[in-house]
Amino acid sequence: MTNSPSRIKSIIRAVPRLAAVLALVTIVIGGLISAAPQAHAQTKTKPKKSFGDWQIDCGKPPGARTQRCALLQSVIDEERSNVGLRVIFLLTSKGDRVMRVVAPLGVLLPFGLGLRIDKEPIGDKPLPFIRCRPMGCISEIIVKDALLDKFKKGTTALFIIVETKEEGRAIPVSLKGFSKGFEHLTALSKAK
Repeated sequence: MTNSPSRIKSIIRAVPRLAAVLALVTIVIGGLISAAPQAHAQTKTKPKKSFGDWQIDCGKPPGARTQRCALLQSVIDEERSNVGLRVIFLLTSKGDRVMRVVAPLGVLLPFGLGLRIDKEPIGDKPLPFIRCRPMGCISEIIVKDALLDKFKKGTTALFIIVETKEEGRAIPVSLKGFSKGFEHLTALSKAK
């Protein structure tokens, strides 16, 4: 096989671009390798403590001065194993109670996240999604006393996601252990 002069010129022009791409790949891989031990050291957590179907998980997020704890539960849809949901309750430094729900990517954002506790609709409209990240789409609200009482007294929370205009999915989350878990989370935040 012979190389024509035009083919040789195109190869010579491609070499700097190839070198730049290889240099970029080397930098990215090197950054990931060198950042891995630091990220691990910063996110070291205490063992999880369980309360029924809920867990308390504590760790020190990158950049935080103190350890933070959360009450959480992760569930997988019984009918579709690729659809999961993570429900997280946090207490902020200002004393606000926050519920953060991480729904799967691909939900229709304008439809929000529906919530029912023991078949009773919560709120007059769905909870809004605030952003999507690689791990999923996030809905986050401040939890007022009335809603917290419903979580504490309820047996099942039903989170409703919309995947297409024709199809929604209701994912049940057990509230077994929620009340005791939330009490423990509150005690941990006061102990700081």
